[in-house]
Amino acid sequence: MAIQCPLCKKNTLKKRGDTLVFCGSYQPHKNDNGQWTNQGNCEFHIGLKNKVFGKISISDVKSIVNGSIVTNKKGDKIKLDLESTYFTKIEFAPKEEDEDL
Repeated sequence: MAIQCPLCKKNTLKKRGDTLVFCGSYQPHKNDNGQWTNQGNCEFHIGLKNKVFGKISISDVKSIVNGSIVTNKKGDKIKLDLESTYFTKIEFAPKEEDEDL
């Protein structure tokens, strides 16, 4: 069953290899200056290789799009945020306090 884009609510989500999940209306194009621009009607996309959070699986994306929070091995949490440029928000797990010597 296809998943509806949470941003435009008109198109379904697509997958490009193991790198990207995007709205069917998201059409990235590299211009003459070497910069990527979207020539489609919707900006929604989530990279599956997140440098901060780590690898995000298709199962994780489905959970995120359905409103769930996904937790990685370090305890960091990622959730959907349609206001963000990356359409996700990461909450970092608390770090251990430094000890005085």
